[in-house]
Amino acid sequence: MGTDGDFVSRIILSEPGSADVWTNQSIESFGRFFRMDWDTDSVCRRLLDRGPELEPYLKQFQGLRVLRPSDPVETFFSFLCTSNNHISRIKQMVGYLGRLGESIPNDWGIRLYRFPTPERLSRVSELELRQCGFGYRSPNIPKAASMLVERGSNWLESLKTVSYVEAHRELCQFPGIGPKLADCIALFGLDHGEAVPVDTHIWQAFRRLYYPELAESPLTDARYRSTTADFRLKFGELSGWAQQVLFYENMMNWRERRG
Repeated sequence: MGTDGDFVSRIILSEPGSADVWTNQSIESFGRFFRMDWDTDSVCRRLLDRGPELEPYLKQFQGLRVLRPSDPVETFFSFLCTSNNHISRIKQMVGYLGRLGESIPNDWGIRLYRFPTPERLSRVSELELRQCGFGYRSPNIPKAASMLVERGSNWLESLKTVSYVEAHRELCQFPGIGPKLADCIALFGLDHGEAVPVDTHIWQAFRRLYYPELAESPLTDARYRSTTADFRLKFGELSGWAQQVLFYENMMNWRERRG
């Protein structure tokens, strides 16, 4: 397979003329986003040391990795659109928010936008969002944005430097954010590797692998807290990576298990 650095080089040089437009900075950003500085073989060995039951899943999905967060504000508001929602509608909602940002000039003849700042989103009316299909989530967007503005421009970014427990607690203070969304933002927006978002797919995987006695049981708040605590105790700072493996495997194979 070669090294991760070789992989980056092959992608960049595969397009005619790409060497002319790719700078050292953009190569570095690409590698950082995809965590090319992480030795995935080493990560897999550490995961297997802590959880041998992951071996068939790690073999099946080699190369799966948790992307490194780039913009915590964008991640924060994108996940506010996800509760009780489906992918196509989430894309429409996030796309609408994105178009509220400043236009980015480019030479490609397409419209590009910077994701709007909390200040801009705080001025969006609940009525406008309801008319655009945000439903009951409509008041949460401007309220959460106003709370971010009150806390200061670097407050959300600063949650990367505090403990996972503190970051999770702070995120749960916002309207529309419960334990699961807080874990999503902590993992994918703030790089807290201990975060374990539990949705339907993860709950199915948890019950199959770790809690067969709960096979017919729903996910309650108490079970969310206890099972994620167990998972963090088992996988530590790699909990989010292990979660991604289980999520993707269950997402790909749950229909076969039902049949």
